[in-house]
This record gives sequence, structure tokens and C-alpha cells, in this order.
Amino acid sequence: MITINNLSKTFNNKDVVKDLNFNIEQGQCTALIGKNGAGKSTLIDLLIGNIKASKGEITDYDNLLDNAHRGVMYQYSSFPKFAKVKELFHLYQSFYNETMTYNKFIELTKFDDQILNQYAINLSGGQQRILDFALTLVGQPQLLILDEPTSGMDIETREHFWSIINRLKQQDKTIFYTSHYIEEVERMADKVIFLDQGHIHFYDSPQAIKEHQQSVIKIPSSYNLKLNQCNLYQLTRDTTNQIIITTSHVDKVLSILKSAQVNLNDIEISKTSLLEALFRDNNNKVGDKSCY
Repeated sequence: MITINNLSKTFNNKDVVKDLNFNIEQGQCTALIGKNGAGKSTLIDLLIGNIKASKGEITDYDNLLDNAHRGVMYQYSSFPKFAKVKELFHLYQSFYNETMTYNKFIELTKFDDQILNQYAINLSGGQQRILDFALTLVGQPQLLILDEPTSGMDIETREHFWSIINRLKQQDKTIFYTSHYIEEVERMADKVIFLDQGHIHFYDSPQAIKEHQQSVIKIPSSYNLKLNQCNLYQLTRDTTNQIIITTSHVDKVLSILKSAQVNLNDIEISKTSLLEALFRDNNNKVGDKSCY
């Protein structure tokens, strides 16, 4: 188990992550979600030792964060200019005492001889991601830290990726990953950490978070100017440019809308789970910010 206690990191007098407290349980899959700029990459850099904490501590009871026991897949894949796929496998294999076999590598990537003999930089984005993932596994790590691992993958490759993750979970591997896909969190995560502006807002199982129901209020964009003057929740927009407010306090919001001369017959109210709301807020276009 890895325990994070009161972990903070400050850059230029700004708290990028602040007083984080959570556990990464051995053998479990922990998902880290949050908007861009929430502090996710900084937290990963703290975990793997790329940067030092300004305050707090990380206690690694099982030495999972040691280089010999961990595998890290970064958000963007990068390979040497003139390295073929199979050459990269043998290079990574030389770094470790006990490694996966070449046949296992081929099974994981599903690459044929033609792809194995290509330069890695000439592969498609999805192929580069699955190659990066397979190389992360060459040393048979006990802990995997994966930053947006399925970015750039097509649906079929993503399905293959998550089937591998499922097998790794059955082998008691510890997995810590970031994702922008709600189905990936619901499907694989044992625990979810929602990071917002450097703070942990939720730390629970996906099921527990889903059980928290919230209301979604949709308002026509014609009310934009009136709403900008209101004391309301942060506004987001859906694909039709409607204004979206997610709240647990419907009556309070409706009262504010009436005061702003919004015709309540023009709005639409529906229910959603907190987990769905978090992902919608992550992925939708953010509008003008109002006060909470």
C-alpha cells in the first residue's frame, strides 16, 4: 500500500496540489480524474519522484514506487527516431533481470512482422500508445502508473487494452491511472479520486459516487447575459450550446433564476449521478464563471 499524507506542491507561490490524503491499495485499480490543470500530472510527478513535495509525505510500504517494481506510461508517447519496434523491445528487455518474452510482447501488441520491423515513430497514434503500454510491461512491474493511456486509441484497441488491464488486476497488480472516459472508470476502478484545483473533492468507489444523485438544469443560451450577473454555479455548455447547471439544491437555483427573470417554462430539469456530472463538467466547454 502507498499512503499519501497532507501532500502539497507549490510553484511560484501557487498551490498546484494542496493537502492531498489518500491510499493506493495494493492489487487495486485507482482512477484519477479532473479537468486539465487540476493537478493530475503534478501528482503523478510527485509519486514517481520527478519533483519533490513542498509539504507532506508519501509512504511506500511495499516499495512499489521503486524503479524495479513500477512501470510508468506518460500521456504522450515518444520514441527514438531510428528505432524499430522490435529493437525497442530488446532495448527495454536489457534494462531488467526478469522480463516478458518476445512472444508475449507480440501477443500484447497484436503486431505482425511488418509492424515489428517498422520505425516506431511511423506507427499510427493508437499503435504508438499500445507499443508504449507493452514496453511499460516488459519489466513485469508490480505497480503501473498510466497517464491517459487510451488517448489516441480506436475503440478496438481500447477494448484490447482494457482486457489486458483486467488480466493484470487478476494477477494482483496495482494500477493508478488517469482517464477522461467515464466507462473506463466505471468498468475498472476500485477507487476514484476527483481532483479539482489541486484539492481532492471526492475519494470513493465508482458505485458510491454514482449513488449521489444531482439535478441537471438546462437553460437556453438566450439567457446568457442574465445568468452572467447571477450568483450561480459555474456554467458549462453542451453540444447545442445550452447552458448547463449541475446542483444538489434545485429550489435555491430556481429561485435565483426567477430573480433573473428566466422563464421557468423554458428550462429542462433531469437527474444524473455525481460521477456522470463530474465527467460532463470535465469534457464540456466551460462558460463564463460565476460564484458558487
